[in-house]
Amino acid sequence: MSPEFAPQATQLKDILRSLRYTLKKGRDTVKETAPRRLPAPASGIALSALSELEVLARNVDHFVCDFAHSVLSDPSTNSEGMREIVSSARPDQKFSAAYYQTMKLVLTRLGAKRALVSQTAGRRAFERLGHSQDVFELAAQLTLQLANDGSITIDQLDEQSPVTHSRIIVVAIFAAMLSLLAETDDADREAIISAATDLAAAVQVTIQDLYQKKDISALASLLKRCASHV
Repeated sequence: MSPEFAPQATQLKDILRSLRYTLKKGRDTVKETAPRRLPAPASGIALSALSELEVLARNVDHFVCDFAHSVLSDPSTNSEGMREIVSSARPDQKFSAAYYQTMKLVLTRLGAKRALVSQTAGRRAFERLGHSQDVFELAAQLTLQLANDGSITIDQLDEQSPVTHSRIIVVAIFAAMLSLLAETDDADREAIISAATDLAAAVQVTIQDLYQKKDISALASLLKRCASHV
């Protein structure tokens, strides 16, 4: 993918993901309410419409997945950490892809239901902050920026989630940054993300406190301490 096309491709993927997210949300809303509350004739019509919406949502889901992988594929980032991303030729593009891929796994582990993550927000944040020389300070700055700009939307949180709804976004972003900072030694990336997520959940009160204080230095120190335990 050429450098000129990369930002537009990222935005297009986000648009397609947003369409998929909206269709699924609409389908689930109709599924949970309309058929049960309408009288028999109208209920039948609603169920028929729901069936068509199910097919549409499924088709859009397949299209988005196929199109994103075949036409808008990102360079492989599953084994790359923050240091490799920073030193790459297109760090903003690599970071946005790593942020999106990592966040999907983090949110699943935290029990987020039907979440939407903006890859464009990740690229935009890195473009603004990527000049930082210290990777831990950079990760702290990115945590604050991404938690503030609405880069993540979550409909529901599982009752068994280890974090509260008010903390999940900043904790999830911290976990994603932490997993990218961890020294992997070719270890399984998903295992690293799981361990980073569990550790972030364990210190969620501290993360939330530092986030509210906007204390980048303390947040960077916390990321550095935690990275050695992932």
